[in-house]
Amino acid sequence: MRSKPGFLLGLTLVALFSPAVTGGEIDFSKINRTILKQPKYVAQPLYALFLMDAKGSSHHWAVLDKSKIDLPYYDVLYFDLTGTGDLTLPSNRFVGKYDKKLEPAGMGLTIRVGDVHVPGTDLVHKNFLISTTPKSNWKGIWFRMNWAGKTEMSGGYNRVGFDTTQYARTPETAPVLWPCPHARLSFGVWGERPLLAMGQPTQVNFIVGNCGSGPDTLCVVDEHFLMPEKDHLFATLIAKDSNGREVRHRTPIQRHC
Repeated sequence: MRSKPGFLLGLTLVALFSPAVTGGEIDFSKINRTILKQPKYVAQPLYALFLMDAKGSSHHWAVLDKSKIDLPYYDVLYFDLTGTGDLTLPSNRFVGKYDKKLEPAGMGLTIRVGDVHVPGTDLVHKNFLISTTPKSNWKGIWFRMNWAGKTEMSGGYNRVGFDTTQYARTPETAPVLWPCPHARLSFGVWGERPLLAMGQPTQVNFIVGNCGSGPDTLCVVDEHFLMPEKDHLFATLIAKDSNGREVRHRTPIQRHC
């Protein structure tokens, strides 16, 4: 379901010390944005680029189009399964069908790609899909997949709020998403930015994942990836006392939802 990401921490503030990082460091500004071949589009195409291996070297374009120019949503996806930049291959075109029953979950129009085999490797991602119809008053395009058939990744989410990734009108400005759970993790706030009031309980929900090229590209890990029983997770409250001095209180996270 698209209603919320899989990993939530109901705490005041969170500082996360992630597990061993195996993914590489990426300078997203230096990524080659060339697309070798593109089809003739019906509507204004919308572009995003997915990095589908732990080093971020396997590049797969996702380009949204419409089957009819007057449709209120995007229902066609060109996804570069081969990683060669050739979007004209028949096997790279996918069409979704509107399902009114999935409207409440923000997935009325969902385009299902299925398995993605990363070229030159044994890595196979399962159940890759993209949804182009967010809930009312929300914006953006959403994806979900199982990295290596195991860890569910979803997003990309905004670092604050409910919106998801805004695909771009050109390859040069396209967001880059890296749904790898083994790269360096960071966090975002799920929901409106909270106001912490003295003497009153406040719940803040945090999402944890790998951030891509922009603030709305956070690819979130599922609730089974980080566990308080084996990972070092901490909540840190930072405030100022009556004299203006900074004070910090750090507490280990015992459980999450």
